[in-house]
Amino acid sequence: MADWGAAAGGAGDLNNTEESLLLDRLNRIELNSAGYFVVHMNLSGLRPNNKHSHFVEIAARTFDIIVDNNDATLFSMANKDLALLCRNLDVDDVDNAVEKVRALFSEDPLTELDDSGFEDNFSTWYDLSNPEDFAAFFAVVTDLAVEAEHRLAEEADRQDKEQQKGQPLEPENLSEINKKIQSMRVADMIKRQACLQVSPGGGGELVFFELFIGMTEIKERVAPDINLFASPWLFQYLTETLDRRLLAVLVEEDFDEVTEPLSINLNISTVLSREFQNLHRAVNGNMSKVVVEFQIIDIFADMKSYTYARDSLQERGYRVVVDGLNPLSLQYFEPADLKSDFIKISWGPEFTGDEEESRLAEIKEVVDKAGKETMILARVDSEKAVKWGLNIGISRFQGFFIDKLVQVIGCGRGTAKPKPAAAKAAGGA
Repeated sequence: MADWGAAAGGAGDLNNTEESLLLDRLNRIELNSAGYFVVHMNLSGLRPNNKHSHFVEIAARTFDIIVDNNDATLFSMANKDLALLCRNLDVDDVDNAVEKVRALFSEDPLTELDDSGFEDNFSTWYDLSNPEDFAAFFAVVTDLAVEAEHRLAEEADRQDKEQQKGQPLEPENLSEINKKIQSMRVADMIKRQACLQVSPGGGGELVFFELFIGMTEIKERVAPDINLFASPWLFQYLTETLDRRLLAVLVEEDFDEVTEPLSINLNISTVLSREFQNLHRAVNGNMSKVVVEFQIIDIFADMKSYTYARDSLQERGYRVVVDGLNPLSLQYFEPADLKSDFIKISWGPEFTGDEEESRLAEIKEVVDKAGKETMILARVDSEKAVKWGLNIGISRFQGFFIDKLVQVIGCGRGTAKPKPAAAKAAGGA
């Protein structure tokens, strides 16, 4: 799936950056700035874990109603800052929206006000009809534009280095690669990874096996000299082809004989396609054996299509997973609003040093609110990750460590008691 990036233009395209567009707008209103003001949200000052691109995208969408219904423009800077330029708006309406964004990042020190209530590192307001404020903000944006230029130069250098690893995926070679994938055999490249529910006593119960096509094997067979990940958007197009190839294999399954629930990670567009309808006919009443996973960035790209696809799946008896989150991201929106059967969050190195009881209690509260019975902790690579998950109320796990644990347990559908070593590794008694 593609990832959301900064709103700045691509490498070498400085004129299309948000910073340059904002400077141009300021130049045009300088002589007639009556009624204009801007609020600059300094999200670049957030802790690294809190300023992932999709968190900033969620924050930006807080201003959709204001932008859609007023003379207002939101600029998303390359460094993650947001600047809302307004004309003749009620300041209180804008302030309410800013406070909602502050609440999204409420655990970050940047959002804290000093005792006087006047020092605010999170947001800065400028009355552009005031020459001093205008000059101050213009200077800030100029500095940000210079930073953006440096970022673009660094991105161009990174792309040059990527090309040394292989030619980038481009429209010119995409068609040929796509044709190869459509005609090649993929059944022998399908891998599976278990999602296991761990009980307090150390037992394990299989939730499902996720099926996926190994990208390493795909690259070796169809594009050994191409960097398939150089363009996230073109790669997403390839994933849609891989979706169809995976479905073509699953259509041949006799689902009456399938004993383990299967999970497949699909693009939303794939679920709405003819190929998925073919799979539905093949499933033939065994929908409870099939779980469909969607990436969160795919969901936010088209909420209307996600809602339709989710409702269609659940009404027919399939289960739905929202994938691509981490524990911290759960505080930025209400996962329950997505109305999925499971929410998959990823374990990462940013949690390895998170030992403060107060911090763990906060994350546990977020998980409880989202619904711990729906949570799956993915990318579990160690016993520590399992213990961490159990400590905050998560009981379902997936990852390389879990694959090894399943081999030890030897469980299929139903409950199996692991050997003592496995029970200890799973955090059981």
